[in-house]
Amino acid sequence: MARLAFDFLLLRRTATLLRILFPTWKSTRVLLALAVLLFSLADQVAIYCLGVLPKQFHILLGKREESAFDRLVVMAFGLVFFKAVSFALIKLFTSLLYLRCRRIFSFVMHRLYFKRHAFYNLTNSLDNPDQRMAQDIEKCTRIFACDLLGPFLLSPFVVFYYTYLTYNSSGYLGPLTIYAFFITATLVNRALISRTIPLVAEQDKREGDFRARHLEVRANLEPIAFYQSGFIENVFTNNKLKELLKTQKHLVIWQLWLNFAANCFDFFGGNLSYVIIAIAIFVQNKYEDKVGSELNGIISENAFYYMYLMNSFTQLIALSQSVSQFGGVTHRVIELYEELNRVHDDRLETERPPSTVPSSVVVLASDDNKGTACGFMKRKTDDSAGRIQRELHGRQAHGILASDSDEDEAEFLLGENASQRNWQDDGTAVSLDSVTAVQPNDHTRVLIMNLTLQIVQNRNLLISGENGAGKSALFRLIAGLWSCISGKVERHWKLRPSQLFFVPQRPYFPYGHSLRQQLVYPLKALPVEKDLSRLSHILEWIKMEYLLARCNGFDSATNWDWKDALSPGELQRLSIGRVLYHKPRIAFLDEATSCLGFDMESALYKVLRDEGITVVSTGQRHSLKHFHELELNLRGRYWALVELDSVRSMATDPSLGADECRT
Repeated sequence: MARLAFDFLLLRRTATLLRILFPTWKSTRVLLALAVLLFSLADQVAIYCLGVLPKQFHILLGKREESAFDRLVVMAFGLVFFKAVSFALIKLFTSLLYLRCRRIFSFVMHRLYFKRHAFYNLTNSLDNPDQRMAQDIEKCTRIFACDLLGPFLLSPFVVFYYTYLTYNSSGYLGPLTIYAFFITATLVNRALISRTIPLVAEQDKREGDFRARHLEVRANLEPIAFYQSGFIENVFTNNKLKELLKTQKHLVIWQLWLNFAANCFDFFGGNLSYVIIAIAIFVQNKYEDKVGSELNGIISENAFYYMYLMNSFTQLIALSQSVSQFGGVTHRVIELYEELNRVHDDRLETERPPSTVPSSVVVLASDDNKGTACGFMKRKTDDSAGRIQRELHGRQAHGILASDSDEDEAEFLLGENASQRNWQDDGTAVSLDSVTAVQPNDHTRVLIMNLTLQIVQNRNLLISGENGAGKSALFRLIAGLWSCISGKVERHWKLRPSQLFFVPQRPYFPYGHSLRQQLVYPLKALPVEKDLSRLSHILEWIKMEYLLARCNGFDSATNWDWKDALSPGELQRLSIGRVLYHKPRIAFLDEATSCLGFDMESALYKVLRDEGITVVSTGQRHSLKHFHELELNLRGRYWALVELDSVRSMATDPSLGADECRT
């Protein structure tokens, strides 16, 4: 993105905006703008008439002319009523103009966005196009129509007229003093606005990133739940919030100076009018023949001229904050407009035609006391645990939100065992006893009935069945995402990456982040040099060494969506890479190799076996049977457990033989 400031680029993009909003003179928007100008002029006439009334009041009261005073009061009330009506109509027409401008601008952007799949071809460097169209266009057109259009249309007329009146009453010194004051104020405000405009644009970008982070979590609830990665997602989301608040803090500081300057010039302008009157009276010796109420009336009238000319300038200065907001969002929306046009130009140059193809769980937890199953190094320190807790809760909220689980959370993110207790471990990870499960939103649909099963280490298990038979549902039961309506699910090991690791059917890779962070997910990536050798070996095992060059090393942050940048097969291989990094005792793979060829699938299962990782897989491929000792076949209300290396089986389906039983 080009450096944003109050410069020629902003003027050029503002001109582009005006061409979009007012493409022809024969439009409703032009009529509404003219109505705003007309009623603003009427409003200024009312202000002028009300401004010179005090002179008449001074004179009539000084002469004690009661009847003339009464007529003047009636006139004053009439002018006040006229002023109120004109001001209300200005608000009405500016609001209508805002609605029309937002409508046409949004229609233009929507057309460019959806035409020839431009939304698909937008560069990754252009952040949050959804926010630019839904929020920034609204903000841009509202500030333009409601805050800036009227003052900027009217200012030339008002300034010229009151400059003439000021010159007539005070000579050249009056306008010269006021113009010098305005030029000084403009230069100061321009310098401050140039610092706030890029911060406004940056703030809008950070707001979009923060919202997109929550949307990403919302769109990937089940994968995140399977990975047990709520802690690291907490850290990622808090980091986005910190970036947003840091930008807002810088903006608040610069707006402090901008508001300080605007208020100084505003209040100083009110007193400057009396200095100009003093010059006319004491230096130029004007109005020597005027005394009493007549002199008071002249002073009142001239003070109104000077103050209103000054007020016209100070109002323009006071608009500096609106101008900075307008400049920031204008840069963002017109940048999107320019990028969409560039995309269409590129498509036309390559002459590519647009595509017509439419696109209740019981947990018995214990720790492994061997401490050698993980593929990462011991790196726990009090400082790192405290830093992780601050990333989870924030520095100020730590004392409020911290609980006994803080240590567990920090240990989880750092990838360490919470303690070194000596639990009895016979290799059984999960036990299911007469478990029946139904669809959560449809209790009449039974997915699993009376399932009894033990998942043990060193015995690879294949779970097969047709689509909708309950394969993924069984994983959800084991992970604690679903509850069974009867029976019991006992999980004997903690849901730690070093113990039980789930690879969901839909790969999940958080937007951005380094290659190291994607491989160690759901842990927090730390720049540990000893990890690099193992990470390199993992890339070799999954045949993705090229990612190292593409990502500029293990620790460089990426600026693209991994699920769009990699193919489904690459995402599945990278998911297996996570399993190889964590080296869990048992890995649950939900259709984790469905997009891979047989050779790659065989190679990955061989590496998993060589690394001592027991796998529980779901799938329908016949080739998967080569990598497992047991097969659990789900058939609606029936199930069958078959030893793949023998003819023996245990089943609830009467079609399987003599040793069968029916539920």
